[in-house]
Amino acid sequence: MDQMIGRMLDNRYELLELIGSGGMAMVYRAKCHRLNRLVAVKVLKSDFASDADFRRRFYDESQAIAMLSHPNIVSVYDVSRSSPEYIVMELIDGITLKQYLQRKGHLSWEETIFFAEQVARALMHAHSRGIIHQDVKPQNVIILRDGTAKLTDFGIASFAAAQETRVVQEAIGSVHYISPEQAKGSKIDYRTDLYSLGVMMYEMLTGKLPFEGETALQIVMQHINEVPIIPSAFVPGIPKGMDDIVMHAMSAHISRRYESAEKMYEDMEVLRSDPNARFHYVASEDNSGETQIIGADIQRAARRSAAEHEAASIEGAAAPRTRTRTRTQTRTRTGFRRKEQDEPDGFFEKLAERPGMAVGMAVGVIAVISLLLVGILMITGSSDKSEKIIVPDLIGRNIDEVMADPDITNNFTVKEATERQESDRPVGEILEQDPNGDGKKKATKGTIITVTVSSGGENVKDTYKVIDFTGKTLDYVQAALASHDIKCEVVEEYSDDVEEGKVIRTDPEAGAELEKGATLTVYISKGKQKDDNENVSVPGLLGMTKDQAEKALTEKGLSIGSVNEVESTAEAGSVVWQSQDAGAEVAKGTVVNIQISKGKSTSNNNSPDNNSGGNSGGQDNGDGDYDDTPSLGSATIPVSLPDNTDTAHVIIYVDGVIQYDDTCSTSGGSTSISVSGSVGDHDVTVSVDGSTTSQTYTFS
Repeated sequence: MDQMIGRMLDNRYELLELIGSGGMAMVYRAKCHRLNRLVAVKVLKSDFASDADFRRRFYDESQAIAMLSHPNIVSVYDVSRSSPEYIVMELIDGITLKQYLQRKGHLSWEETIFFAEQVARALMHAHSRGIIHQDVKPQNVIILRDGTAKLTDFGIASFAAAQETRVVQEAIGSVHYISPEQAKGSKIDYRTDLYSLGVMMYEMLTGKLPFEGETALQIVMQHINEVPIIPSAFVPGIPKGMDDIVMHAMSAHISRRYESAEKMYEDMEVLRSDPNARFHYVASEDNSGETQIIGADIQRAARRSAAEHEAASIEGAAAPRTRTRTRTQTRTRTGFRRKEQDEPDGFFEKLAERPGMAVGMAVGVIAVISLLLVGILMITGSSDKSEKIIVPDLIGRNIDEVMADPDITNNFTVKEATERQESDRPVGEILEQDPNGDGKKKATKGTIITVTVSSGGENVKDTYKVIDFTGKTLDYVQAALASHDIKCEVVEEYSDDVEEGKVIRTDPEAGAELEKGATLTVYISKGKQKDDNENVSVPGLLGMTKDQAEKALTEKGLSIGSVNEVESTAEAGSVVWQSQDAGAEVAKGTVVNIQISKGKSTSNNNSPDNNSGGNSGGQDNGDGDYDDTPSLGSATIPVSLPDNTDTAHVIIYVDGVIQYDDTCSTSGGSTSISVSGSVGDHDVTVSVDGSTTSQTYTFS
């Protein structure tokens, strides 16, 4: 089970359950005990927390994003720089625009404008504060029950003033929406977000992505060099003005896009009131969005080549389209206001006027490099070629999720069949695969798996088909189920075959269909059952420093847990309390929490008579001497229990540290629980089935 569940962050936010997982962070449903409300807490993953520069940027950018306040942006309530770093956001009940599209196939042009205008308003607000989102896509737009769209996940946002260059390292799910300047690592500005919004509108209108390929590189190169087929070519009835808006936003050259989200929003408003409206644009040259990274001659050639591609796209928006996704051989420059140029005499100038030659040279260079690589592999050999791996079961999974799963793409090449198949399953769900993944069949690493994907239909079932989670982590399962509104019930059991923390099986099994809101029982391995003789004796820690205590626990095969400072007359830095009694027999790996004294000892009474032993007073170090540590006190905490259930889960925190965690019978209506702590006043929080109360108690 996720170790973060039940943890109290900064003595305020109690993490209740995992509701989502991304590349950089985990998102939890949590309770704010100070304001008594439910929130979403996004916790930075430990992989990134170890990078000081990333942590600094995460904090600085999060602080700025927390200042955003708009009805179409998920609100950020709090940002913490403690360990772990986290952001507190509003908890909203809805589905992503991507999920909505998968259910409906594609949207009408009116509904597309309805959602696109809301996203545009969110971008207008963010841009006015100097923030560029950089990851606008349907997965980051939440649709509420009343139709409100909220833009979320500013995880890779940046400040426009910073003029920062970023290199794309996202999975294919994001590459589909990336702008050409992001793909090239060039300078970005607000118009970068407008390109992604244009791609998102294209997908809403047609149910298709403008560019698709087998690899991320293929998709990126299409964003840079190709012109997509206009939406109305796929769905008759889409107004020509809508084609104009989408193609204008998706111009490969940043200077030929809308100059702002406001301008794009204004055109959508015009089209909404007049479906026959048209928008024709001729942009002037503007190279401010480019970064001079390579030689000036090559840059000029590249810009001219890009200009020729975009000239064709502007013409295509006003004329019948016969273009396919493959590159057009001849492109005219009419439609651009350009000065007449002298006949080029330099190599790169000639190359710019002959893009076919440039393409041919590039292909030749790539071919030579490929031959060299093949030769090296033939000489050195490749251990991967003979490696046999079990073919994964992909049926029932979403094609985008599969293409973004490194466990699959690092071992196999997933290729979609030529045509999608109409079915009663949601758009994007995999219906068939070859070779099949029955859990037994093995194939060589790199084998192509051809999948047939659903294109949806008139009677699409609003159900979730259980996939094979065997061997996956609980975090993976919970994130997958949360996206389909399926609840997860976890049962832990020992297993000799499955690694600890991984899925053994599910109930129902893979292939079963579940209605929205249903529960899937997931059996998680606790590893091999330990023998009784693996128990160890807890060492006495009182009087030790933190480092000494940690070393003593490690030598016994135990782990140190929470370390909290408390008021005490004992020497500062010494242990005054431990959660497991000295001498107690516990299993290896058990976590022991400790409390450290804040203040210096004011007494010097070494009499053994004043020490009661155990973890509530002085401690015998084995030579007859006793440490001068204070006697610990206790307090009896009254707990009111609910009357609508037979049992209740009770957790008691003392100064933010769990001191009691058990299930109690509610037959008596209430109970009293004694907890230990250093003498003095302590903040005590009592949680009963998630409902909490806090009060100060005196321990004596």
